[in-house]
Amino acid sequence: MDSALNRVYTEGEKALFAAFDSANLSGDARDEAIAALKQNGLPTRKVEAFHYTDLRSLLRGDFTIAHVPSHEDARKAGAAFPRLVDGAAVLHFRDGHFLDFGEAMPAGISVSTRLPDAATTNDVANALGQLNMAFATGGACITVDANAKVAQTIGIAHTPVATQSLAASRVAIEVGSKTECTFVERGVGPDGNTYLHAPATDLNIAEGASVTYTMVIEEGADARRLGRLSVWLAKDAKLKLNVIAFGGKLVRQELNFVVQGEGVELEIAGINLIGEENHIDITSRIDHQVPDTTSTELFRNVVTQRGRGVFQGQIKVAQPAQHTDARMACNTLLLSDDCDFSAKPELEIFADDVQCAHGATVADIEDSHLFYLRARGLKEDAARRLLVKAFVGEVLDEMEDEALAETLSGRIDAWMERHV
Repeated sequence: MDSALNRVYTEGEKALFAAFDSANLSGDARDEAIAALKQNGLPTRKVEAFHYTDLRSLLRGDFTIAHVPSHEDARKAGAAFPRLVDGAAVLHFRDGHFLDFGEAMPAGISVSTRLPDAATTNDVANALGQLNMAFATGGACITVDANAKVAQTIGIAHTPVATQSLAASRVAIEVGSKTECTFVERGVGPDGNTYLHAPATDLNIAEGASVTYTMVIEEGADARRLGRLSVWLAKDAKLKLNVIAFGGKLVRQELNFVVQGEGVELEIAGINLIGEENHIDITSRIDHQVPDTTSTELFRNVVTQRGRGVFQGQIKVAQPAQHTDARMACNTLLLSDDCDFSAKPELEIFADDVQCAHGATVADIEDSHLFYLRARGLKEDAARRLLVKAFVGEVLDEMEDEALAETLSGRIDAWMERHV
């Protein structure tokens, strides 16, 4: 007997399945993905990868797959959120659908506005992949030509238009060999809208290419985000990834990296700002498969009020991957007695000639530091914000785009005014 027939579904699970049925979505891959979700249910704490984010109990609400909005409504929704990068060439997604606003792409960039192919598994730990496979309605395939030096930033902007929408989109980026390019992906929405955003991005970086990728998670205060970024790096490829998260009632962002070529340099840095009763989970997996590669990962987290944060970071070094240099650090400030942060750094090493390290710290603001600033005339709130800003500032200081770093610094200041 099919065990799914005997499963008792939560209201959130029922809402997902009802949204799928009412939207008349079809296709073998979609049907298999929704069947896996029905068979497994959403993951609970019993699933190791979701031990700190019980998705079955956390995901609640009604969902509707929204129709393609009019250009007028779509422009109005986006106008509420000024661009992070002036002069960027932006691909616009509204409620999971791609809308062409006529923005010209720079030389060396071509875009096909179709839903990219993707692969997924039926494993319960792959629930986010199954969600995207089942529900994605819009997508884009971005190709960067070999040897292109693209100075203009390429933006990928996600914004809801309808209320209580289920928005899932899929983007595939193919970066040619010996290319230099920059992407900024942003998910942003208004407070008070209980939408569900489930984006997926596949980034394939060819030999000798250099990519800077910034992901800004600025979803509305009542929104849910279940996102995935999957990256493959070929020989001598370089990726600098920045993840800045300070919005969303429930966020689970998965980052998956497969290091396939020798000489790869991977740098990951992130800031998580978590307040009110928000839950933000960043889960990262780096798979070193070949010799002579490097990866560094640094996350700075600030948690206050009744916020809950999670960082899971796994570095896996296969037996052939000798001379791997991989380092990970997760540092957290807890600013209230009611907040919580769970850190789970992992090393899984099968090679014997490597340099690998991981570490995690959790602390409050040092009283002596606070006293020093107050003794010089600063009020306590201002002193606390200054210390918090210094704590996360290392990540911003390392960003190559100074204008973008300054804009994000302002957004972080605004967050601290409300929460610190």
